[in-house]
Amino acid sequence: MSVYKIFPSKDASIYSEFPTKNTGIDEILDLSKTLNATSTALGSISYETARLLIQSPTDQIQSVIQNYVGTSSYDCYLKLYLSYASEIPIDYTLITYPISESWEMGTGRINNSPITTNGVSWKYRNYDSGIEWTTSSFATNSTASFSGSNGGGTWYYNQYATQSFTYYTEKDLELKVTNIVTSFYSGTIQNNGFIILKSGSEFTGPSPYTLNYFSRDTNTIYPPTLEIKWNDFIFSTGSSNYTITSNPNSIVT
Repeated sequence: MSVYKIFPSKDASIYSEFPTKNTGIDEILDLSKTLNATSTALGSISYETARLLIQSPTDQIQSVIQNYVGTSSYDCYLKLYLSYASEIPIDYTLITYPISESWEMGTGRINNSPITTNGVSWKYRNYDSGIEWTTSSFATNSTASFSGSNGGGTWYYNQYATQSFTYYTEKDLELKVTNIVTSFYSGTIQNNGFIILKSGSEFTGPSPYTLNYFSRDTNTIYPPTLEIKWNDFIFSTGSSNYTITSNPNSIVT
């Protein structure tokens, strides 16, 4: 089994609570649901969410499949490594879709003050160019989901991958995205990367949670990867002049 690891060309977290905040060079990718502080102060409860965007270079995907995989069958896995988790449900499912619009990474961090707005955010695909995420009249097989703040990315809903977790399972992310990468490679859909979110409601109860993963800018040995795996061996049945014997003292050399 051969494994080729492709590292992201860009990634970022986007926050419904901060529609124009860019986090393109943060060391951490955030997937979370938090209480809206304003709503809590007013005596009501509503939630905000964070989603992940990540993209691997198209030319590397094409090169690996053309020059290494060839005609062999292959599988692709999007892998992210957990940095921190808090208040996560006992059972939950994460889902990834191929993003249907292009976006720019930007140079922001979550704790920058004043906030950095260049690049991608909840509202914008590229703030500097004034290009927002589509919120209506979506492209074929494309959609979005938002509450309160319009935006949050757009994606192709007819291709996706999921991973379910229980109390006892490891929390690193390993999404099997073979069908999506094959579509990138064939040109069926443009490679704008992946969006990752929690399956089910992100804006209502029962409780907040936090899942943090190492980003491409981590100082650790755990950056995200897109792994392409394939069999690189060939069975040769051949022929033999040896005779199989039932004699327990026989030794075949």
